[in-house]
Amino acid sequence: MRLPLLFRRENSSAARRERQAQLERAVTQGLRRLSHVLERAADLIEKQRLARSGYETKQAYLQRLDKPKG
Repeated sequence: MRLPLLFRRENSSAARRERQAQLERAVTQGLRRLSHVLERAADLIEKQRLARSGYETKQAYLQRLDKPKG
């Protein structure tokens, strides 16, 4: 028994464009999430480095001059 409608793939150009758009949205969203994770990791590493340098005992940390995006 064949079920052609369940497993049929759209071959129209509109369907291909929609699949491509979905893939691009997924990749973009994934890269944005990855950038947030990497930003947090960099901040944690920087905080640990400053703590090892003695800034934690002085209760004085360096101030970032660039404005974080958000």
